Amino acid sequence: MIQQVSFTNFKSLRRVDAHLGRFMVIVGPNGSGKTSILDGLHYLAQVTRWPLAGIMHGVFAPPNLKSRGSTGDMKLAVSGTFDEVNAEVALVVEYDDNENSSSRWSGTLTRRWGDVTEESSERKEGSRIVKQAASPARTPPQVERRHGSPEMAELARKLGSARKLRLHVAALAAPSYSEDETPRLDTDGSDLASVLADAAARTPEAFQSIQDAARQVIPTLERIRTRRAKVQRQEHQRIRIDGSEAIERSIDRFYWGQQLVLDFKGAPDVPAPLASEGTLLIIGLLTALWMDPRPRLLLLDDIDKALHPRAQEELVTQIRKILEMSPDLQVIATSHSPYLLDHFDAQDVLLTALQPDGSTACARLTDHPDFDRWKSTTRSGELWSFVGEDWVAQRASTAQEQG
Repeated sequence: MIQQVSFTNFKSLRRVDAHLGRFMVIVGPNGSGKTSILDGLHYLAQVTRWPLAGIMHGVFAPPNLKSRGSTGDMKLAVSGTFDEVNAEVALVVEYDDNENSSSRWSGTLTRRWGDVTEESSERKEGSRIVKQAASPARTPPQVERRHGSPEMAELARKLGSARKLRLHVAALAAPSYSEDETPRLDTDGSDLASVLADAAARTPEAFQSIQDAARQVIPTLERIRTRRAKVQRQEHQRIRIDGSEAIERSIDRFYWGQQLVLDFKGAPDVPAPLASEGTLLIIGLLTALWMDPRPRLLLLDDIDKALHPRAQEELVTQIRKILEMSPDLQVIATSHSPYLLDHFDAQDVLLTALQPDGSTACARLTDHPDFDRWKSTTRSGELWSFVGEDWVAQRASTAQEQG
């Protein structure tokens, strides 16, 4: 489980340190850095699993992630305990301030698993990414090529399994066709119908658990099922005629896939596109939590989206049941709902606020100066509604002045 995170000059997180528990919820105004914390955790998980060159490009290139107007290096670090082994991952990105930062930067990744530490560096010069250094090889080539040592391979399996979900209703409701032996839910919810159809046939116990949990959150739901449906896919072909230059064209193909269908009390046989947003989001989330391979870290944006307050309470209950059965699982979510917070201990509520310079300040609800006076009479959501987040920014400004 990740216990400590630290971000410097990453998006709006110019200087943020936070302690994490097994099931945390992050709240704060729109644009105050909640999603940036999830992005930072996911980013570190990805660079733990894959080479820097495979992650640090496109919209995720370091120049796009560096805090606007900030100076100095971008730093991301996490530490925690996995299977009673202490682990740390830290990424430092240095920029060449004398050149266009989009064309010149270098990244150094340090990973520690128990007593074994490995460091690797890569530098981007124009369009080239050059590997600068790596720890001495001590392991067979097939392990060495990706992770350098058995310890680093184990760290990649633990932390690198993190998933960040941003479920979209259209993707969840769409019929799907999968060529994979075991379909997997995409980060936006795509392929939900294929995953559930496979689960019903291959792991009926897991499918039944998803259905039972969904019924608890949505009392009117009676049954989840799938049926055959045509799926249209656009594919690209390269055509060469009589030795001429190849022409690429797009064609539409149709496959027989699966459509999600729901039975409600008094309303059976409802195709997924006609179901409510909250219903589909709940089914998608529970599917991600129940189906293997289950991540060690699940990052959820807007966990309360489109949910009635009672449904929010029951969803928290169902996630806690899964956490009890899965001691390796950690869930970090963002929310805007005080009703959801009422079902969390104050120590598991992280608040974000924007400072005047546009950077994020972060604190636990228990850090409020009057928390001890209110803790015995006020629930977390009520307290948050009352105190807001301005005190978080004020607390950070005071700390900077004193430090």
